[in-house]
Amino acid sequence: MLTTTRRSALVSALATTGLAAFGSRAFAQETGAVGAAVDAFAQEVMAAFPDQPGLGVTVVENGKVTLAKGYGLKTLGTQDRCDENTVFGIASNTKAMTAALIGMLVEEGRLAWDDPVTKHLPKFQMSDPVVTKLMTVRDLLVHRSGLTLGAGDLMIWPAPTHTRADIVAGLKYLPIGGQFRGGYAYDNVLYVVAGTVIEAVTGQTWEQVIKARIFEPLGMTGTVSSPALVDRARRASPHARLGPPLRGMGPQTVLPFDGSFDAAGPAGGVNSTPKDIARWMLVQLGLGMLPNGKRLWSEPTAREMWKPQTITSSSEGPTDENPVRPSIQAYALGWYVQDHRGERLLWHTGGLAGFISYTGLLPGRKSGIMVMTNAEETPVLRALRYGGPDRLQGRADYDWIASSKRVQAETEAQALKDAAKTAPSAATGAAKPSLPLEAYAGVYRDPWYGTVTITLVGKGRRKGLTVSFDKTPALRGKLEPFDGETFKTVFDDRTQEDAFFTFDLQDGRAVSALVKAVSPLADFSYDYQDLRLTRVS
Repeated sequence: MLTTTRRSALVSALATTGLAAFGSRAFAQETGAVGAAVDAFAQEVMAAFPDQPGLGVTVVENGKVTLAKGYGLKTLGTQDRCDENTVFGIASNTKAMTAALIGMLVEEGRLAWDDPVTKHLPKFQMSDPVVTKLMTVRDLLVHRSGLTLGAGDLMIWPAPTHTRADIVAGLKYLPIGGQFRGGYAYDNVLYVVAGTVIEAVTGQTWEQVIKARIFEPLGMTGTVSSPALVDRARRASPHARLGPPLRGMGPQTVLPFDGSFDAAGPAGGVNSTPKDIARWMLVQLGLGMLPNGKRLWSEPTAREMWKPQTITSSSEGPTDENPVRPSIQAYALGWYVQDHRGERLLWHTGGLAGFISYTGLLPGRKSGIMVMTNAEETPVLRALRYGGPDRLQGRADYDWIASSKRVQAETEAQALKDAAKTAPSAATGAAKPSLPLEAYAGVYRDPWYGTVTITLVGKGRRKGLTVSFDKTPALRGKLEPFDGETFKTVFDDRTQEDAFFTFDLQDGRAVSALVKAVSPLADFSYDYQDLRLTRVS
């Protein structure tokens, strides 16, 4: 399918001569003060947050790997411990890899950063024809399209049946909620489009290209492009708090393994290990150069990928409560860029059900840290994502553990207040639906997602409604009256985020519905709020 090119020649050369050299340079793991300091800090974090099952931490210090280690357990309730070869989902840390693949293709003259997307995908459409015409390959990577936060993510999460082609086709129905190139809003779906551009240019799947262009040349033998490909004997299990009272609170629970993320691979499909990810960090800090002197991409391309493109936030700078608050933060090509205590910091986070992760690079020091976790424990990641770069700079003068505990307590308190606002009035109680339950049953359709079916089941006092997001098997269960025309899901899969359905009535039946997540802590990828459901039968 893909004809012989400089790419295949490079891969062949690395396969025969480069990998052994890379391996010997990269994993004679060396001793370093920073690696030791981060190791000690990781152990402090694990002790401070005893519900955290496990961690994987990698440190590159002045171009040398000084830490690649696992901590804690792969799965709660077992004695199976994490090590440097344990596999974690790294989610959106994948985005920098997809951007690097495009950078290599740009160097080969097979596309350009500022090519119109339609040059390579003639059927590509956004909901605004002007945006369709102007959208470039670069625009796909920098979160300035005008789409709202997480728009269209229900086409990629949780484990829907949408194909990559379905996702691209659905874009023409997603509303543009902001100004094209006029602001920042994080998305995943356009990285899926970027992966499709790679496929159109190379004639191979994104999975084949990332394996041949990144994993194999770097010797990342334990890294795969999809959760479905993970060696289950080596993988960490995902964990989360499922309530009560809200998801994100309550006891830690082992989540079922879900390998269905193939369609969205270019946005977040990679699973890796502490040992393997060190090789990716080394080539990034080496500006595209491997430790053996071979190059995956040129220094100009490396610097282009690190160049700020979209301002994401600005502030007055550090405060006593947040001494690393950046004066300005921007998104580059697969990376955030900001100042961290006077130095440039490149970083990204990743999140999937039961896994959150962080990569931080200080290019001026040729140093970096990667943190992989197997639970949705935000304070754990927060402590390490700020305390880790501090230690790369040789300092430990701020208590990020205490700070993270405080922020978590404030977040949970606010979430409980927000959740209370949605509850029926204590004085009047919940209103009953104004129509019989059968008036709400039917098939509803959203143009970009597809159909949602509401069914009347049972008889008499056992009569009730069920709901099915027809392309998402995980989002099926009961739909119970909540307050007036608002109903609440109780999904059979209790690991999923429940939703409120608020119906619009006409001529004695429901004709449309708006949807939103029940929990204020719900991940933005449950973008129920972007659905515009209209009854079709």
